[in-house]
Amino acid sequence: MLSKVPLPQQFDRLIVTGGIVTSVFVILILTILLILKFVGFISYTEVFFWLISSGMIIGALASVFLKNIVHAVFSLLAPLLGIVAIYLFLGSEFLALAQLLIYGGGVVILLLFALMMTDVQDNPVVIDGSQKPVGFIIAVLIGFVLLYSIFTADIEIATPSSLSLADLGSNIFTQFLIPFLLLGILLDIALTGALLNGKKHKNLQSSDSDE
Repeated sequence: MLSKVPLPQQFDRLIVTGGIVTSVFVILILTILLILKFVGFISYTEVFFWLISSGMIIGALASVFLKNIVHAVFSLLAPLLGIVAIYLFLGSEFLALAQLLIYGGGVVILLLFALMMTDVQDNPVVIDGSQKPVGFIIAVLIGFVLLYSIFTADIEIATPSSLSLADLGSNIFTQFLIPFLLLGILLDIALTGALLNGKKHKNLQSSDSDE
């Protein structure tokens, strides 16, 4: 149906379709959660948790089942950012910031850079391989271990101790300033080297094709 809707060329129809489907699912899940809250079955805290968890599950499934690898990488943002929201909900500001910068930003950007430097086509498609059954078995085993750990763990609620972002920033830029700058320089060198290698490889390919 959406294939007949006139859209600008800048709009990817799969992204538009995914956004509409995801919005419908989120609205449906939110409606169910609010009904459960009004009948007294769950609290607002649980409404927030299950809503974020549902978005994370949808994004994780999309990143696995989408054939376009670029779309799969962008779908991976949903579970990564959902973890950020849960960390903030738990009051762990440092973990939320680390998750946002390292995974929500760095890892996704690294994957996109890898796709660009491997000279993928306009519509890169993930090729199915023989590893799917093995991956499914491993996923089931990991899921079983996690569920068993959740239901059998003896969790003790302790008094939380947290470090504010202001104190964290003060420590980083005073006591650990030199290691922080060295790490930034090393990452910049690695990124620059990757870009130069990708450009050199592209130039070699173009010269070979001209011959």
